Amino acid sequence: MKKLTDRLTDWLKKRTFGDWAFAAVVVIALFLRGPLLIDQFKHEGKILIPSIVDGKQIPPPNEKSILVFWATWCGPCTIELGRLNSAIQKGEISAQHLYAVNMGEELAVVERTVKEKKYLFQVIRDERGEIASKLGVTATPTIAFVNKDNTVKWLSSGLSPTLIYRIQFFQKN
Repeated sequence: MKKLTDRLTDWLKKRTFGDWAFAAVVVIALFLRGPLLIDQFKHEGKILIPSIVDGKQIPPPNEKSILVFWATWCGPCTIELGRLNSAIQKGEISAQHLYAVNMGEELAVVERTVKEKKYLFQVIRDERGEIASKLGVTATPTIAFVNKDNTVKWLSSGLSPTLIYRIQFFQKN
């Protein structure tokens, strides 16, 4: 047992400030995001009752949909929507049934942003937050994959390094 204790002590002594700082950041991130991640899993498998938004039924009947809840002032949203736009331009993903759902901002602000960014996917305004409320969206960006039967396949908030890969897989299967 002493040998194990000595080895652990030696290992701990070799850790630098950077190692401990990184570990602290990971623990804090898990502490802060943990409840949100758990809450997101609760929505998977739920049936999303469609709403009429901007004259469209969202999610559309009998079609897979990807809903990206965003705001013009949200930096991470700008990054994710830019990545989606780029992936569409490169032909990596399809813009069909990909909806950027803006939550309650003024029409002029949304239109200006869409024109400036030249988004290739559909942008809709959920003025009263109906769809966002049904999914329990509390942060932007939040991305939801919805199956043909309107069940939520996946829901995530924040930047997602694997988003393009996930969309490719969801759109093909």
